[in-house]
Amino acid sequence: MPTTTAKSKAGRVTVRLDDREIQAILRNFSKMDKQANKDLKDLSRDISKDIVGEFRNAARGTRWYPEQASFVAQSARVARDRTPSVTIGGSKQYNTSDGRRLAAGSLLFLSEFGRDRAKQQRTFRNEAQRRAGSRGGLQGPPRSPKEGRGNRGWWLFPRLKRMQPNILRSWIEGAQRVADTWGKP
Repeated sequence: MPTTTAKSKAGRVTVRLDDREIQAILRNFSKMDKQANKDLKDLSRDISKDIVGEFRNAARGTRWYPEQASFVAQSARVARDRTPSVTIGGSKQYNTSDGRRLAAGSLLFLSEFGRDRAKQQRTFRNEAQRRAGSRGGLQGPPRSPKEGRGNRGWWLFPRLKRMQPNILRSWIEGAQRVADTWGKP
């Protein structure tokens, strides 16, 4: 069964449908009219917009630091591709408590997977210490529970896992409608 994949590169995560079966469908579409591929891209863009909306809802509803998660979710962008594709993270800037400017991508993994509480307590000081020039930094949620080879996550990946069957079903049904429309000479 085809799956969604999330690939990370430099503080940016791209979520897309990726599987041999999906690639076979796309190869068949490459033999069709250009308008069929345009219609497939439009379908994928609409599904991707729904994914972005779900990510933003998940960020607002997270238990830990919803403002941080919402900032990260605002960095989500829809890519124009033949399969649903969303990129989250990236270079949008924000200010830390110690006055540094960092990219949203650096906050993405802290917001999603958390941080060891002991390390956080060593690096994050109170407001008076920050004014005096002591180290401050990013405060995030506790480490998320283990699952599989990594951690489950707090808001982004759990929501993506629940959405995966609907994303796949919507795309396959839509691709079938486009193929039915453009496949006949």
